[in-house]
Amino acid sequence: MTTLAAIDIGSNALRLAVGRMRSDGVDIVHTERNPVRLGDDVFSKGRLSRKTIKRTAAAVKEFTRAIERHRAMHTTSVATSAVREAANGRVLVDRLRDDTGIQVRVIDGVEEARLVHLAVSRKLNLAGSEAMLVDIGGGSVEVALASGGLLIDSKSHKLGTVRMLKMMSDPSQGPGAFGQLVRHVADETRDWVISTLGHNLLGSVIGTGGNVEAIGDLSGRRAGREAVSYAKSGDIERTRSALVALGLEGRRKELGLRPDRADVIYPATVVLQALMNSVWADSLTIPRVGLREGLLADMSMRLARIERKPALAATAGGASEEGA
Repeated sequence: MTTLAAIDIGSNALRLAVGRMRSDGVDIVHTERNPVRLGDDVFSKGRLSRKTIKRTAAAVKEFTRAIERHRAMHTTSVATSAVREAANGRVLVDRLRDDTGIQVRVIDGVEEARLVHLAVSRKLNLAGSEAMLVDIGGGSVEVALASGGLLIDSKSHKLGTVRMLKMMSDPSQGPGAFGQLVRHVADETRDWVISTLGHNLLGSVIGTGGNVEAIGDLSGRRAGREAVSYAKSGDIERTRSALVALGLEGRRKELGLRPDRADVIYPATVVLQALMNSVWADSLTIPRVGLREGLLADMSMRLARIERKPALAATAGGASEEGA
């Protein structure tokens, strides 16, 4: 059975997923996360510090040990907004190649949205309906529209949670800058959905990303549900109010959130609510897949096509010989 590995070098953390190919997909057998926050450097200084580059290389090196343990035959790795915006992003890519042998591909928001849609379409039946997918990352938010199971358009906004934290703590931005930006993106999203679909009455949104999953967990816990795969807009609003009331320390102690989740979950909740409101969504579906799963699915599809070509060629050759 072919084993695959995918590394996501995000703005808030690094993530690894290892999976085994099967005839109709990939089974995840191992995941890891390392909280190296590349966005801290990039969204304030425009470049990655030597310390962050060193920590990233060490984290990826640790990932390669897990990849070797699971005997993965194929590995893919991508970097998103922090690396693509860093003035010295190429330095990190070269360092990872030299130190770990991992070749990192820096992707744009369009490719992010495609991969996330691919992962979601493997988990949810999107055929016969219209859907808006919202992927909230540390540096950007990808919003995609699907119709009949097909991805028809996507947009990337510089509205990621780490970026927003930097904005909220920057006195030069003014106290209302964050809210104004969120409202602007929500209005822009509403107009884009209307121009694409002819209306903006979707009723539900599909959300991905670690913060979205944490919002779903907290909202479900407050509503007395477990193993949450969806959340109602009212539950999310009550969660947002609780996050404000508890503050950073309360989120860690009372909600059990780790430090690198406790600070970014509030801006993620505000952004998510605004985008849900832009399409009159009263519920959120949480498939609990994301970029890593999309990378594995994409790789498995490519490998399956490669494996089919020799078989098709042999069949064609056999048919030719028989007819001669």
